[in-house]
Amino acid sequence: MFLKLYFDSSRDILSSDGNKGFSEVFRLLKRLKKEKKIAFEVIDTKGFSKEYLLDTYSKAIIPSVLNKFKIRQIFGSRRRSGSFFGKEVPALLVYKEEENQPEDVYPHEVKGRIIPIKDFLEGFVC
Repeated sequence: MFLKLYFDSSRDILSSDGNKGFSEVFRLLKRLKKEKKIAFEVIDTKGFSKEYLLDTYSKAIIPSVLNKFKIRQIFGSRRRSGSFFGKEVPALLVYKEEENQPEDVYPHEVKGRIIPIKDFLEGFVC
Protein backbone atom coordinates (compact mmCIF):
# COMPACT_ATOMS: atom_id res chain seq x y z
CA MET A 1 0.00 0.00 0.00
CA PHE A 2 1.11 3.53 -0.79
CA LEU A 3 -0.60 6.75 0.32
CA LYS A 4 -0.55 10.21 -1.28
CA LEU A 5 -1.81 13.17 0.69
CA TYR A 6 -2.68 16.29 -1.30
CA PHE A 7 -3.11 19.56 0.59
CA ASP A 8 -2.32 23.25 0.23
CA SER A 9 -0.17 24.60 3.07
CA SER A 10 -1.06 28.19 2.18
CA ARG A 11 -4.83 27.80 2.61
CA ASP A 12 -7.11 27.27 5.55
CA ILE A 13 -8.98 24.03 5.29
CA LEU A 14 -12.76 24.17 5.35
CA SER A 15 -14.53 23.39 8.57
CA SER A 16 -16.41 20.32 7.39
CA ASP A 17 -17.06 16.72 8.35
CA GLY A 18 -14.62 15.61 5.65
CA ASN A 19 -11.79 17.56 7.28
CA LYS A 20 -12.60 16.47 10.82
CA GLY A 21 -9.40 15.71 12.76
CA PHE A 22 -7.06 16.78 9.96
CA SER A 23 -4.62 18.22 12.49
CA GLU A 24 -3.77 14.63 13.52
CA VAL A 25 -3.19 13.27 10.01
CA PHE A 26 0.57 13.96 9.80
CA ARG A 27 1.19 12.29 13.16
CA LEU A 28 -0.84 9.26 12.06
CA LEU A 29 1.01 9.00 8.74
CA LYS A 30 4.38 9.01 10.51
CA ARG A 31 3.15 6.39 12.93
CA LEU A 32 1.92 4.17 10.08
CA LYS A 33 5.29 4.42 8.39
CA LYS A 34 7.13 3.50 11.57
CA GLU A 35 4.83 0.78 12.89
CA LYS A 36 3.27 -0.72 9.74
CA LYS A 37 5.89 0.18 7.11
CA ILE A 38 3.23 1.92 5.01
CA ALA A 39 4.89 4.41 2.66
CA PHE A 40 3.38 7.80 2.00
CA GLU A 41 4.03 11.00 0.09
CA VAL A 42 2.80 14.45 1.10
CA ILE A 43 2.16 16.72 -1.86
CA ASP A 44 1.81 20.42 -1.10
CA THR A 45 -0.49 21.72 -3.84
CA LYS A 46 0.42 25.35 -3.23
CA GLY A 47 0.91 26.85 -6.67
CA PHE A 48 -0.37 23.78 -8.56
CA SER A 49 -2.53 24.51 -11.58
CA LYS A 50 -6.27 23.86 -11.52
CA GLU A 51 -5.79 21.51 -14.47
CA TYR A 52 -3.33 19.32 -12.55
CA LEU A 53 -5.65 19.11 -9.55
CA LEU A 54 -8.71 18.38 -11.69
CA ASP A 55 -6.76 15.63 -13.46
CA THR A 56 -5.84 14.10 -10.10
CA TYR A 57 -9.45 14.49 -8.92
CA SER A 58 -10.64 12.67 -12.04
CA LYS A 59 -8.45 9.72 -11.04
CA ALA A 60 -10.10 9.76 -7.60
CA ILE A 61 -13.53 9.52 -9.19
CA ILE A 62 -12.85 6.00 -10.50
CA PRO A 63 -12.60 4.27 -7.09
CA SER A 64 -15.59 6.27 -5.86
CA VAL A 65 -17.70 4.90 -8.71
CA LEU A 66 -16.36 1.33 -8.37
CA ASN A 67 -16.81 1.28 -4.58
CA LYS A 68 -20.12 3.19 -4.69
CA PHE A 69 -19.28 6.08 -2.40
CA LYS A 70 -19.67 9.81 -2.90
CA ILE A 71 -16.93 12.42 -3.22
CA ARG A 72 -18.39 15.08 -5.52
CA GLN A 73 -19.89 17.37 -2.88
CA ILE A 74 -17.06 16.72 -0.43
CA PHE A 75 -14.47 18.10 -2.87
CA GLY A 76 -16.71 20.73 -4.43
CA SER A 77 -20.34 21.22 -5.33
CA ARG A 78 -22.79 19.94 -7.91
CA ARG A 79 -21.78 22.74 -10.24
CA ARG A 80 -18.08 22.89 -9.39
CA SER A 81 -17.04 19.27 -8.95
CA GLY A 82 -13.52 18.92 -7.55
CA SER A 83 -12.97 22.63 -6.98
CA PHE A 84 -11.75 22.11 -3.37
CA PHE A 85 -9.73 18.95 -4.09
CA GLY A 86 -6.29 19.14 -2.48
CA LYS A 87 -6.86 22.75 -1.49
CA GLU A 88 -9.57 23.59 1.06
CA VAL A 89 -10.30 19.88 1.38
CA PRO A 90 -7.16 17.73 1.65
CA ALA A 91 -7.32 14.42 -0.20
CA LEU A 92 -5.73 11.07 0.58
CA LEU A 93 -5.37 8.66 -2.34
CA VAL A 94 -4.69 5.01 -1.55
CA TYR A 95 -2.71 2.94 -4.05
CA LYS A 96 -1.55 -0.63 -4.31
CA GLU A 97 2.24 -0.53 -4.40
CA GLU A 98 2.80 -1.00 -8.12
CA GLU A 99 -0.36 0.58 -9.53
CA ASN A 100 -0.82 4.03 -11.00
CA GLN A 101 -4.57 4.24 -10.40
CA PRO A 102 -5.81 4.83 -6.82
CA GLU A 103 -8.02 2.15 -5.31
CA ASP A 104 -9.53 4.44 -2.67
CA VAL A 105 -9.89 8.12 -1.76
CA TYR A 106 -10.59 9.94 1.50
CA PRO A 107 -12.62 11.71 2.64
CA HIS A 108 -15.66 10.07 1.13
CA GLU A 109 -19.29 9.44 1.97
CA VAL A 110 -20.85 6.01 2.39
CA LYS A 111 -24.56 5.61 3.17
CA GLY A 112 -24.84 9.18 4.44
CA ARG A 113 -21.73 8.97 6.66
CA ILE A 114 -18.61 10.94 5.80
CA ILE A 115 -15.36 9.13 6.53
CA PRO A 116 -12.52 11.65 7.00
CA ILE A 117 -8.85 10.92 6.38
CA LYS A 118 -8.18 10.73 10.12
CA ASP A 119 -10.73 7.93 10.63
CA PHE A 120 -9.27 5.87 7.79
CA LEU A 121 -5.72 6.20 9.16
CA GLU A 122 -6.79 5.41 12.73
CA GLY A 123 -8.21 2.12 11.45
CA PHE A 124 -4.66 1.01 10.64
CA VAL A 125 -2.98 2.36 13.77
CA CYS A 126 -5.33 0.83 16.31
